[in-house]
Amino acid sequence: MSDEEQFQLTDRIEMQIGSVEYQVETSTAAESLAIKLSLVTIARGSCLMYIKSSKATSGFCGTLKIPLDRNVIEASVEMSHILFSQLIKRIAETAERRVTATVEINKTLTLDHEGCLIIDNTTEALIENLTWTFGLR
Repeated sequence: MSDEEQFQLTDRIEMQIGSVEYQVETSTAAESLAIKLSLVTIARGSCLMYIKSSKATSGFCGTLKIPLDRNVIEASVEMSHILFSQLIKRIAETAERRVTATVEINKTLTLDHEGCLIIDNTTEALIENLTWTFGLR
């Protein structure tokens, strides 16, 4: 087997929502989502994604942290209140159907022939794009 057959390079991680919690901090009225996702394009592990509503009028920013010592990717995202509200609405509308998130990062990850992530150190990356896909009836 050649090296090309043994390893796959990617800058995209596809995940499927397992559960979503909506949180409101009463003292500041700050809204956030805590989303647990299972990995689709990586063979083992999960992701905890924290999404906060920001005061920005458009866009989003986010980071992804892949710890070396555990199988849980940590994602932190801030998005405009408009996007945040639309995301909550869509998730609620499709609560019993499959919802996936595809994260594009600014680093290239290496997967072995079984789809397992290969890293030597804790890896941090910027989220360049975040695409949500909602199943329709």
